[in-house]
Amino acid sequence: MARNVTLLGLVSAVAKYARSDKEVIATVAYMVNSGRVRLCGNFKGTRFDLDALADDIAA
Repeated sequence: MARNVTLLGLVSAVAKYARSDKEVIATVAYMVNSGRVRLCGNFKGTRFDLDALADDIAA
């Protein structure tokens, strides 16, 4: 069952253990898009467009 979290809560939790900002972005996107977590609050129901993220990360 997916856990409901805010985007801020998820990013904060992942950032404690990640070695880089890129790792935070990749982990958060994976967890949300795979359904392992469900965003609540302002970003409720949000999914991440991985093609757009790849362009931003590559830059």
